[in-house]
Amino acid sequence: MTGTNLIPFCICCLVIHTSLIAQDSIRNNPLTVAAACSLALDNSTRLKMDRTNTMLSKQETQIEHLARLPNLSTNLDYGYLSNADIWRPHFKDHQRAGLPHPLTLFTVTATETLYAGGRINNSIRRSELKEKIAFLMQQKDETDIKFLVIANYLDIYRLLNQRKVYINNALLARQRLKNILSLRRQGMVTLSDQLRTELTISDYELTTRKIANSIIALNNELNIVLGLPDSSRLAPDTSLLQQALPDKPLQEWIENAYKENQALKITGHRIEVAATNINILKAERQPEILILAQSDLQRPFLNAIPSIDVYYNIWRAGVGLRYNISSIYQSPRKIKAGNIRLDLARKEDLLQRQDLEVAVKNALIKYHESQDELRTYRTDLRSAEENYRTVEMRYFNQLALLTDLIDATNNKTDAEIKVADAEINTIYRFYQLLKTIGTL
Repeated sequence: MTGTNLIPFCICCLVIHTSLIAQDSIRNNPLTVAAACSLALDNSTRLKMDRTNTMLSKQETQIEHLARLPNLSTNLDYGYLSNADIWRPHFKDHQRAGLPHPLTLFTVTATETLYAGGRINNSIRRSELKEKIAFLMQQKDETDIKFLVIANYLDIYRLLNQRKVYINNALLARQRLKNILSLRRQGMVTLSDQLRTELTISDYELTTRKIANSIIALNNELNIVLGLPDSSRLAPDTSLLQQALPDKPLQEWIENAYKENQALKITGHRIEVAATNINILKAERQPEILILAQSDLQRPFLNAIPSIDVYYNIWRAGVGLRYNISSIYQSPRKIKAGNIRLDLARKEDLLQRQDLEVAVKNALIKYHESQDELRTYRTDLRSAEENYRTVEMRYFNQLALLTDLIDATNNKTDAEIKVADAEINTIYRFYQLLKTIGTL
């Protein structure tokens, strides 16, 4: 090998070696999908807000339960009591009666509601439903975040596979260049063949570097979501492509979605909330029955003439009845509005079911389509590899042109890229199906 031919060859070896080292530096942090999702859920600001909202809903439910407990209140008045001014009818005569001036009034009151038309129980029920909705919203956000992480995770995996394909083809091209240089020394090929092969290697290496930069950019985005340091580089779980993906009938997927989808559960609970609100409004038309006990300690005693400057205590206990007369004409309008809200919630639930069924069908179609693409591309890859071996043998036996070999190489590379992408796409479509159903 001459010095002129040796320099390009050494440069190619150096670049390929550098690319392999770079790949090792990129793939230095093995991480499964489950671990990535767990990190994202722990570090998500949105989920922290959702958890706080769920805690708030639980606290509000506990507050509603307090309405079942007795109410206890106390009051203390201390001050100055003036003399009494007295007039006869028509204010013709005026007299003034002296009263003891120190005033003290201490009252303790206890009440407990015995019957309120179901208002208390329905208020507790409504608060419990809102608590369930808050938790379902948290689960829905968890599903969305996990899917975003999985999509980013698979994008990195896809690019790593593409990078591997280009590196392997660059190594094959380098080996082919070595053989071409040997043939050129024998005068069997031209300089054009050498230059075109070197150009092919250069293109492979440039593409490899571009993909490496894209991988780093995606890693930086994922590191922020997962709470990892900027220097962390993801190494996807290689067993992900070997997992067995279930294949069930369409109706089974749809029925599972009806049971598990968080958005559908939320609309179902909103129907219950609307119905409970109507019961609360109806309770306004019912009388409220309560028991009460009250004790009054007072000074002076004013029920005597003249008033007596003494402390005296009066207590009383009994049953109270309250009724909001304005509910007779207010409640019917409120109940009518509540029925409209209930009807709207039911229609929203129906629409959600229809949209969910369509989404599951489309997701399943895409999933089956990705499986079909993978089978087709794998068959094409076997044909492209066989064609490449045949053309390469013919080229080195002087039975084919370099352009034929380059075409065969490009076809093989494209086929390998399609298979690598189709493998990841199948996994992606499956996770998308799980997200649509609500079991991700």
